[in-house]
Amino acid sequence: MELAVIILFVLSIAVLSALWGRFEKRRAANPKPEAGASSGADGSGGARPARPARPARPRPAPAATGTSPQAARDAAALLSADQHRQIYAALGQGQPVKALKLYAMFTGAGIRASGAAITNMAAHPQPYVRPIPDPGSAATPDAAKPGAAAPDAAKPAAGAESEAVREEEISKWAQKLRPEDFLKP
Repeated sequence: MELAVIILFVLSIAVLSALWGRFEKRRAANPKPEAGASSGADGSGGARPARPARPARPRPAPAATGTSPQAARDAAALLSADQHRQIYAALGQGQPVKALKLYAMFTGAGIRASGAAITNMAAHPQPYVRPIPDPGSAATPDAAKPGAAAPDAAKPAAGAESEAVREEEISKWAQKLRPEDFLKP
């Protein structure tokens, strides 16, 4: 008797498996009609009503990825001449990840801030601009030194004029650059 119970149990599992397989095969062969379609003349079709759609999960809005020349100027202002050259060399060679690592190392900024800075610098190339010393702080130490001669008034004016001409030439050069100039061919 115990053997008969075991055999019936195994046969019932086999029959259920076969029936389930046939059911799945039919379901795959006859795809479900869309929710708006009706299969009967009266629209009932015998099919059960479709479930209401689940509301979508609210997702955070994507961060603004826009670039601006001012942001590129601000990012480039934090770099020395050599650092500026190294970062733009990496961008010119098509190595933005290397440029990002260099910028993060030079400025101590985080990865996201460095990525934004590199994106801005690549989209809006900036020439290196030497930091302009504060005229009040530069004149004070020289005047405080005993026996220091007063600087000649003509020399700073000539230097400022040549600096302005140089800035104008660099600005013209930088305006001709495009983001494509920094992409690897």
